[in-house]
Amino acid sequence: MSNRVELKYYIEGALMAAISVLIALIGFYIPPFQFITVFVWFVPIVVVAVRHDFNIGILSLITAAILLMILAPPWRAFLFILQFAGLALAFCYYFKKQAAFSQIIMIGTMIVAVMTIVTVILSFLVMGFSLAEFMATFDEIADSALAMYERLGLLDRFEEQGMSLEEIRQSLINMSTLMFNLIPAVMVTYGMIVAFISYFITRMVLLRLNLQVSEQPMFRHWQIPWYFIWGVIIGLGLLLYSDFRNWPTGSVIGMNIVYIYLPIIFIQGLSVITYFYFKWKISLLLKLLLLGIIVLNFPIALMVLLLVGLFDPLFNYRKLGLIKGGQEKG
Repeated sequence: MSNRVELKYYIEGALMAAISVLIALIGFYIPPFQFITVFVWFVPIVVVAVRHDFNIGILSLITAAILLMILAPPWRAFLFILQFAGLALAFCYYFKKQAAFSQIIMIGTMIVAVMTIVTVILSFLVMGFSLAEFMATFDEIADSALAMYERLGLLDRFEEQGMSLEEIRQSLINMSTLMFNLIPAVMVTYGMIVAFISYFITRMVLLRLNLQVSEQPMFRHWQIPWYFIWGVIIGLGLLLYSDFRNWPTGSVIGMNIVYIYLPIIFIQGLSVITYFYFKWKISLLLKLLLLGIIVLNFPIALMVLLLVGLFDPLFNYRKLGLIKGGQEKG
């Protein structure tokens, strides 16, 4: 009887692997759909791991990887599996353990970010791109932008403002170089987005199938730990030290750390503001008016949200909405 049950689990795992491959292939051969399939292709594998056993999930993922390598261009399939298989395994393991929301998101972000960097480097090595060649493309981008400006008649306007052709070109190169230096931060942010969206989709599917998952706090109660602030301190410290010591590498590292933290700080600040939005006993009309003011003054509102999110781990503003005994006012 036990062997028959185990066989049933393996068959279900193989079926889920086939479904995962089918979803991934849709993204491979219909490129616009890859923006969707990248978040959901491994959900069936997580389902079988949570429903039965983590080992079944591993076997299902291996089966899916082999099938994808056969049915899709092998190199492209290999890079896809290399980039996202780690996230699939992490979700199988931590959803099975019913780990906390913050733990799943943090681990998922780190895995996707690291494997994305590895995938990009490996692609460069295989295609024979060197760092020097890649940097040279930024000069070409600047020249192309200048040519476009000239066709549109924008160069005359810049020159009227006192900017020479070389200054405009150097400004474009500096902008392109900044984008290049921020590639690690972009990749980590990309990992964060994939982990977030995949988490909510996976959790929703598991709940629909009546499988047990850990409790997820409401958005207005999201709280990052106090030691989170050290990352920002290190990033800003590196920027200041590098500027003082003229250390370009340290400046790039510090800049990437700060930019990685910006979306996290923003979300944390938005969570705090959302908490007080629901907490304050004021009329709906006044709340809508406040929202309108925020939208119309978005640059200032953005700075406020970043500052609130930055210092909330230290001060926990939401304590202001609590009374003795831990109950919320109202």
